[in-house]
Parts: sequence; C-alpha cells; structure tokens
Amino acid sequence: MAIKKTRLSALVAAAAAAAMVLSACQSGESGSSGGGDGGDQPELPNVDMTKAAADEVKDGGDLTLPLTEWPGSFNYSHADGTLTDVKDMYGPSVSTGLKYDADGKAEADPNYIESMELTGDDPTTVKLKYNKDAVWEDGKPIDGEDLKAFWEANNGKDKDYQVSSTQGWESIKSVEIGSDKKEVTITYDGVFGDWQNYVFPLLPKEVSSDAKKFNEDFKDEFVPSSGPFKAVKLNKSAKTVTMEQNDKWWGDKPKLDKITFRVVSQPQQGQAFANKEIDLVDIGTDGDAYETAKNRGDAKIYKSTGLMYTHLTMNATRPGLKDEKVREAIGLAVNRDVIGQAAVGPVEAPVINVNNYTFMPGQDGYQDNTDGWAQHKPEDAEKILQDAGYEKNGDGVYEKDGEKLEFSVVVPADTESNEKRAKQVMNDLNKIGMKVKLDTVPSDKYFTDYVTPKNFDMVTFSWQGTEFPITTTANLFYPAESQQNYFGISNEDIGSAVKAAQNEADPDKRLELANEMDKQFWAEKVMIPFYATPTVHGVSEDIVNLGATQFESKDWTIIGHKK
Repeated sequence: MAIKKTRLSALVAAAAAAAMVLSACQSGESGSSGGGDGGDQPELPNVDMTKAAADEVKDGGDLTLPLTEWPGSFNYSHADGTLTDVKDMYGPSVSTGLKYDADGKAEADPNYIESMELTGDDPTTVKLKYNKDAVWEDGKPIDGEDLKAFWEANNGKDKDYQVSSTQGWESIKSVEIGSDKKEVTITYDGVFGDWQNYVFPLLPKEVSSDAKKFNEDFKDEFVPSSGPFKAVKLNKSAKTVTMEQNDKWWGDKPKLDKITFRVVSQPQQGQAFANKEIDLVDIGTDGDAYETAKNRGDAKIYKSTGLMYTHLTMNATRPGLKDEKVREAIGLAVNRDVIGQAAVGPVEAPVINVNNYTFMPGQDGYQDNTDGWAQHKPEDAEKILQDAGYEKNGDGVYEKDGEKLEFSVVVPADTESNEKRAKQVMNDLNKIGMKVKLDTVPSDKYFTDYVTPKNFDMVTFSWQGTEFPITTTANLFYPAESQQNYFGISNEDIGSAVKAAQNEADPDKRLELANEMDKQFWAEKVMIPFYATPTVHGVSEDIVNLGATQFESKDWTIIGHKK
C-alpha cells in the first residue's frame, strides 16, 4: 500500500470521476488504455462487497481500520491535510452533502441538502436548501453562513489561509444567504461546469473565518463532525483516532458503536489483518499482504476498478531538471510496463498504464495524450541528451557545462511498493547515463518535510482523483504557486486551457476542451504516470456494506456486523 494524496476536490463530490458521469469499468485489455498487458484477465466490477439491508445488520460492535500515516493536519482543505487517510476518516464523520451511485452519478444527500437546483447557465447559478435538522457536533445549525465562510477561506483572496487549492472556489462570484439561513444561492463568475463540487461546507464558520484556527487547530485535533460519527479521542503516541456515535446526528442511527482508525506501517498491515488487529486491509498492489489476507480463514477479498494511479514527479526547479530535454529523456528511459507488471501482477488484477492526467482509463473523456512520450525508448532518450549537448564523462554520467545529471528519488521508509518503483526508476536512468540514488526518509515526514515544500528532485506516490477531474486536476499543474503543484513550474498557456475547459457548459465540448487542457499538461513533461491501481481490500467476512468501490458512496449508518 503506497502513500497517497488526493487531488483536492474540496467536496470530494464523486469520489473520483468526472462531472459528466464516467463509464465505470476500466478495461483489462492493454490496447484500450495504451499500455500494460492485461492478458486474459477479466475486467473488474466498479463495486464489490457483501451488501445487507439495515435490518440484517447487528446493533453495536466496533470496527478498526488502518491509516498509512499520522497526517500533518486533520483539516482536509489544508495543504498538509489533503491525504487519502484524512478523506477516509471524513467518511463517517464529515459530509460533502452529496452521495454517489455505482456509476458515479451525484445527487444531493437528503440528510444534508433538501433541494439543489441549477437556476442559471451563464453565469452558473445554483440555489440550495440545507436540511433543517442538519447540525455540527456542537448542535449549531449547518447553514449558508458556513458555506460563505468556507468559500472565503478557500478562494485564495486571503493569503493567510494555507489552503491546498483554490480551484473552483475562486470561480465563485458570490454566496448569498436567504432570509432563512438554510437557503443559499451560489453565483459563479461565468460558466462553471463542476458546480456540484462546491455546494456544502466541510467546516463550520467559526473555523473558516479564522485563519489561525484553519491552519493550526487540527494538527492534533479532529475537525468538527457533521456525520453519524464524531472523533472522541486522538492519541498521537498510539497513533489512533477513536470515533463514536454522534449524539447530535439527526439521521438513521448507525449500527456500529465505535470506529477506530489506527496507523499501521505498510509491511505490518497484512499481518495485522491476519492477526485480526484490523478489520480491513487496503492491499493496493502489495502481493505479500494479498497472500496473507487470502490465508485468513474468516476474511473476504474484494476487488474493484480504482481511481488511484502512481507516478514519478520531477521538481523542474532543480539543477538538471530545469532542462525540459532532460525531463523528456527521463520519460523515455523509465519502463512503465515493468513497473506496472511488478506492482499489479501479484494481486491478480489487470495492468493498465495511465496516459491521461485528467481522466482515468475507462472514464468518459479518457484518451491517450502522451504524443509518444512516456514510452520506453532508452536509445531515443540518450539521443535527446546528446542532441541537447550532453556528453558522458569518465564515470559514464552525462554532463553539460560542468553540470552532471545526478539526482535522487526521495522514498518514505517502510513503503515497499514506493521503494520498488523508485528502484526501477533508478536502474532505468542509471542505464542511460544518469546517476540516480534513493534517499529514504521517515514516512511521517515524507509529505510535510519533503513533498509539500518541494524538497526533492523526484518523488513517487499515488494520486487519487475525484469525480470532478476537470477542476481538481488543474491544481496539479496550474498555477506554479498551487499547493499541489510539486513541479514548481507552469505557464499561461496552461492557465488559458484550464479556464476554457472549466468555463464550458456543453458536456461534449467540455470533454474536448479538457483534453486540450490535458495536452498542455503533457507538454511540460514533469510527471510520468504509471499504472492505474485497482482497489483491493481484505475485509473481515462478518462485516457488511464495506468492500471495494470505485464511485459508490459508503453508508456509514449500515456498515457493521451481519446478523
């Protein structure tokens, strides 16, 4: 299981697809995605779990779930909090106001939003009415004032807020509250197609209106709950977050009494699951964990298509990597097929290389935008370097004007899959005349001390997409100052393409413009996407309504132990 970040979708609206509903399944055939050899393996479903009605689930019981690391912040909207672990903890405790079906179609969750209507196309105008009973865990109503304050915190106008991204929020022109504070009208500055992603606050106004609270209060404290569970204890030394039923919850009573999230290092997660210390293991591409989970007698293995992909990110502000020709050569030297086969093969799932930053394979709008880059052509890579004036020195390392092509790949300790990818990158680049080494750092410092401050030459982790990728992918590439732009560069051609795609209302034209935007991303040659990671979960067999899904929302009121 690799360390993962999510593209910030302030309300992770459709868990990982697009505003225009995606096609749910990725193909197992290599030709359909432009890479990877799926062989004769079947396609995976988009939902795989044991489902049960509420009256088939026991009242009471506990659930223990794993985390990969202790986050720098429990505020998902903060630059240090946009992690998949934090998003997972929000599931039972903090709502996006929306829910999604198996195909990724979003609709208002009536527990939170009574009505949601698009009342104007240009400018995009949305009228909402929040559930009259919806409250934060302290009993204060969730209303338009919360949304307005959350918008003002995330739209980028106040630089004191250390937000992960301003995308989407900065496109809102006004948030108007009705005479009933539960009623709110959102007006955009022109056309904005991903409006559904920005209709509900993740934080109460008391937090959003105070930059110090927003930035600092949730380093060791969980954010206020708006869901059926609330955090009651954080133990930093034990690295556990304990949640119990939210006594202010107004919806159906949850079945579970307690949910504990516990940090377990990657090498130990498979064994922890086998020892029944945790009730779910997110296997990802960990072959050992897969075999260990299969051998647990009272467990089930669930597999679905996923919205995660691994990649190599290059810091284009670093010596050597500032040269686009060097980055181009790196993209042709790295063997993505070998990396993918080594990762996905052991969990008996299809191997599919990702050839589009914006859309995942199988998603509506997906097409190959590589233009021949990121294909394994080491001879071409060396020719590019030679044509750019690089020559091998006595040590066999390319250099130019006294600058050697020497780099490091920063790797978090105890993350085997990350280390394997990094080693393959190192070996491939060393073969063509670069000098690359691995720099292993503490896993709990990986993002806060290395990735986020751009303190690296190259890194490899996983991105988890959202259901609104046209907006959320832009965070990665534009502007250069974006908290999620780890390359350190961008340009106004990208900015123009982003604006054109986001401001188009026609669905077909929007997909076309999104791919033009995506081609601008590829032109920078700063990230090499690897394989699409399937969702592979081992779950205790008596747990129902919890498994592997691509889009479908989890209903935390009916997750529990089967009668």
